[in-house]
Amino acid sequence: MRRGQAAIEYLIILAVVVIIALIVIGVIGGFPGMTRGVSERDSAAYWAGADVGITRYFLTDSGGTSQLVLRNNRLFAINFTDITFDGASVLENPTSTPISPGSSTVITLYPAVCTTAGQSVSKNVVITYKDATYGTTYTFTGEKPLVGTCQEGGQ
Repeated sequence: MRRGQAAIEYLIILAVVVIIALIVIGVIGGFPGMTRGVSERDSAAYWAGADVGITRYFLTDSGGTSQLVLRNNRLFAINFTDITFDGASVLENPTSTPISPGSSTVITLYPAVCTTAGQSVSKNVVITYKDATYGTTYTFTGEKPLVGTCQEGGQ
């Protein structure tokens, strides 16, 4: 009886250790290849706090106009000079009016960012901007993609 009890206790302790190890691995970041990428919520949270924040976005198919609401999270006024999605420029018109710190502006994108309404969109974003006072050019490359859903553009 003592032998059986010792074996059961050993198995229970081993099971508890394995469960704790799996919980720790899950909290740290999971197993590679099992994650599904960046969610829309994660992307929105990241981009809202970036140097140049994207606080809202409307991505449309070829029937409409895609737009970004960009916020200047820097401590100086800036002008946007270029925005690229996966290496392709999508900024229709660079901003000529300086955007002061904490202010937002709506940017129109061209050409269409996605092809089919309802399609999931994930774009690597690079934003180039200038210091409005000194003319220094900065490039911000997002560490996470901008993730969203393609909307129908003919509205």
